[in-house]
Amino acid sequence: MFSVGLKKNIPGVFDFDLPKPAIERADEALVRLKASGICGSDKSLYYNNIVDAPAQEEFLILGHEGYGVVEEVGKDVKEFKPGDIVVPTARRGCGICTACRNHQSDYCYTGLYKERGLHKLHGFLTEYIVEHERHLVRLPAALAQIGVWVEPMSIVMKAIEQMQLIQRRVPFSCPHPDHGWDTEGWGGCKKGIVIGAGPLGFLATAVLAYHGMELYNVEIVPQDNIKVQIIKELGARYLDGKAFTPQQVARGIDRIDLIFEASGASKLAIDYIPAMSRNAIYLMTGIPRVSGRNEEFDADLLLRQIVRQNQVIIGTVNGNRTHFEKAVAMIEKIEKKYDKILSRAITHRFPLREYQKAFDLKDQNQLKVVLEI
Repeated sequence: MFSVGLKKNIPGVFDFDLPKPAIERADEALVRLKASGICGSDKSLYYNNIVDAPAQEEFLILGHEGYGVVEEVGKDVKEFKPGDIVVPTARRGCGICTACRNHQSDYCYTGLYKERGLHKLHGFLTEYIVEHERHLVRLPAALAQIGVWVEPMSIVMKAIEQMQLIQRRVPFSCPHPDHGWDTEGWGGCKKGIVIGAGPLGFLATAVLAYHGMELYNVEIVPQDNIKVQIIKELGARYLDGKAFTPQQVARGIDRIDLIFEASGASKLAIDYIPAMSRNAIYLMTGIPRVSGRNEEFDADLLLRQIVRQNQVIIGTVNGNRTHFEKAVAMIEKIEKKYDKILSRAITHRFPLREYQKAFDLKDQNQLKVVLEI
């Protein structure tokens, strides 16, 4: 079984010949994987030879944005049958803490979870997996070619869920009753900044735009880059992070209700905190590598602002099965409203055996890269 991953202490990305897995429990399904996306996390593991392999193994199969087709099910599987298209979730709970025992491993208290293709569990750059049915989410056939978007979209949906929950603490003053934080049109009469226009920033922009928010996207690519063109299609305004400081951006927007950080650039993320308006919320999703780098900022002024202006800064990572299900529904809506924009945002597709080309791709006009299995 052709598979792609990393080896401990040996730089590079490699292919492996692994045995085909078999169903061992009555509540499992055998899934023939069709594709998996490559994201910044995959490339970071590759570039830095970070190999958090399963116990007693010296390699890690990559891939956490996969989808496939069910080929066989155990006798106790209730939700799926052969031929169903599914997306497997990424995280597997510790089985110890309250969150994981309640199927919310994204809030694991112990940190002893595992993640497909990232942390102590092999991923989806392989031909087959065996998975418990509770870790599978049904994907409509019409969305099969864009199934790689479900996992990153689940992260956005979790972040939005938290934002709505927290922002219900304050009334929103606009003349439209359907623009409250707990309504379907919650984005109306609100303004937000998305930092980053990579895959996660693009998806965040798409969801916020769909719900009617006035958006500004901060990136550091040329105007003719596909990332800029895509976010403009969504109605967002592009702000060149090299041309404007966070202070200049804040002065040009009369109120900033939300900042969604999706860049993983720690200095930029911190520099935008002072841009928040009163009662605003800041969602941080980027994960920078630990570098020992120090940045100077006025800590007293920053803390004074956050406290006196009722601001909220929240870090959010991963998503559970509920968020994956919400992601499927949102992908369907966005694909319909914005003329198959998610299909068009997959800029490069490679067969799995050309994995080296995919991982070493230097095209500045790449947005989502997919390996087809």
